[in-house]
Amino acid sequence: MNLYWYGQNSIGVDSGGHSLVVDPLDLEKELKSAKAAEVVLLSRPQKTKIPVKANSFVINNPGEYDIKGFFVLGFGDFAENIAYIIEAEGVKICYLTGLNKELSDVQLEALSEVDILAIDVGETSETNEVAAKIVNQVEPRMVVPIGYNAAGKPTTFLKEMGASEA
Repeated sequence: MNLYWYGQNSIGVDSGGHSLVVDPLDLEKELKSAKAAEVVLLSRPQKTKIPVKANSFVINNPGEYDIKGFFVLGFGDFAENIAYIIEAEGVKICYLTGLNKELSDVQLEALSEVDILAIDVGETSETNEVAAKIVNQVEPRMVVPIGYNAAGKPTTFLKEMGASEA
């Protein structure tokens, strides 16, 4: 399995010869592997107006999906966004964006046993502080900070986590 960060909040997963992308940026400008995604997840469907391939399977609602070797759980009630758990090759990836407070006990239970957490760290110290608290709540094996300026680094988030420069 390969995990990619395409910029901003967009990530991709390749597994078993199939591809999935979450929150694609602009498919005309994005990397070839993102353009070819067979499965597309939208965390903010009401605000997303990105054209996707005609034959892509688009997930834009909470629920359970088993498609192309990916098991996807979409959860509502995460601000205005959908949180996703993507499972492939026995690895659970959690995708969280747009959160402005720590997780409730119910939300935390839904996200238990996550291996990789892709979390929106944003640009503000408040967003970074909330993201760091959520990381400590979820306790993933690995964290992928997303949602920061591609030209910059998630420096504030790293400081919140007590880590050194990336």
